[in-house]
Amino acid sequence: MKKILTDRRVIVVAAIAILVLLFMNFNQRMILLSRLRGQEKTLTLEYADLEGTKFALETQVAGADSDEAVEKWAREEAGMIQNGDIPIVLIPPAGGVAPTRLHPRQWKKRWNTGKSGKNSSLVIDPRCR
Repeated sequence: MKKILTDRRVIVVAAIAILVLLFMNFNQRMILLSRLRGQEKTLTLEYADLEGTKFALETQVAGADSDEAVEKWAREEAGMIQNGDIPIVLIPPAGGVAPTRLHPRQWKKRWNTGKSGKNSSLVIDPRCR
């Protein structure tokens, strides 16, 4: 038994096996560390986005408590009026008026061709007046 433990080859093989196992464990831990750092970056960005949203919502809540915001909501969304206001309600026509299409004045243009064969002048057709 003592001879097996004192043999250098057995000790070297056992040490190499232990080192291989340690390197495999180290490699797995490095992969896990890389994955966790990626998640950390993603969560940090998401947290910053949520903090910005929280700040914006807190600002809206603070502004919603003001008298101007309450009055704007009451008039525009709830349809409320104050004493002394005259309400105006637009009622669409019963028959439903079709919109008319307006055409801009169209001019027919033609080019007179001179002796040179080039466009020499612009003449407006008198029928379009």
